[in-house]
Amino acid sequence: METIMHFVSEAYNTMLTRELFINEWAQERLSFGKPLWSFFSVQLAPNNMYNFFIPLSGIFSQEILLHLLSAITLISTLNSFEKWICPETRPLWFLREQFANKKVTKNPKVALESHQLSCETTGGLPCAHSMTFTVFVLILASFFFVRCWDRFVSWRSPFCRCIMYMLIMGTVVCMWLSRLYLATEFLHQCILGSYFGIRALNTFEGNVRYLFSRTRGHAVSVVCFLGGLALSVYFIKLQLNVDPHWSVREAFKWCPEPAYLRHEACPIFALARDLGNLMGLALASPIYKLEVKQSSFWRRCRFLGILEFVNYGMRLSTVKQSGRFAFLAYEFTRNAVHALLLIKYLPTFY
Repeated sequence: METIMHFVSEAYNTMLTRELFINEWAQERLSFGKPLWSFFSVQLAPNNMYNFFIPLSGIFSQEILLHLLSAITLISTLNSFEKWICPETRPLWFLREQFANKKVTKNPKVALESHQLSCETTGGLPCAHSMTFTVFVLILASFFFVRCWDRFVSWRSPFCRCIMYMLIMGTVVCMWLSRLYLATEFLHQCILGSYFGIRALNTFEGNVRYLFSRTRGHAVSVVCFLGGLALSVYFIKLQLNVDPHWSVREAFKWCPEPAYLRHEACPIFALARDLGNLMGLALASPIYKLEVKQSSFWRRCRFLGILEFVNYGMRLSTVKQSGRFAFLAYEFTRNAVHALLLIKYLPTFY
């Protein structure tokens, strides 16, 4: 058994070492697109999905907003739990550890540049950016294509479908290149992130009627159970002498400037954010009974703009200096209220 574990460990380290050259190639060959890669990693991050892009989609259709918020919240929660239970190393952490480990006889001949955006504090697998962005693009593309299919006969040709598939794949690959260029993820973490997102979305679509028909009490109980599960993982790791904050300590250890690290990027915050959004969905359950009103574009734009302006002010007022519990409780509550208002109460004013 020990021999097998040693073999698996060696194979895994060899794979990561070879993937480091892909990150190095991306930084050397793709530097011309630095503004684009920064845009993908910053503006299209999971936090901005919740605070900007999903509400923005509600201007065009409440149905799209509801579908996006439900699917991305569930899939992001799955991502956060995976990183909380079993975080994987990132390229810069792995490279620095290899050079710091005196037992390693051959250090990889790789040089990676560290950026401000490289200072992530969660595990690398699966890539949250790739996972949520892939789901976001697929849902938007499906709604857009179905609407065009119904209105325009020319969109029913195989050529138009091929163009749509190429656009989807192209934008997802740009997200992968962004993460590789910034050395925040290995290639396999990006690919598996998109793959897990697609598989999770397929499961969500296949069970959407069941999920949307759950009663409020049942849905709230599930969210409370998930919160208890997250706490259980924390204490189980302590009992097994496993550091629950390993990824945060790695980020502090190898980030060139500790000021680059953000509270909002830590794994506990991601769990509080996702469970908060889930609680908002649970309090609005059963979701299939929610009223979808038809109203003017500008009316929806005004009300959603007011809500997001208030939400932006609340995000700036996050209590970061009052202790971890207050910080997490505030963010959990803010996200729960934001999600609840978006899908249940705000549409009543349309």
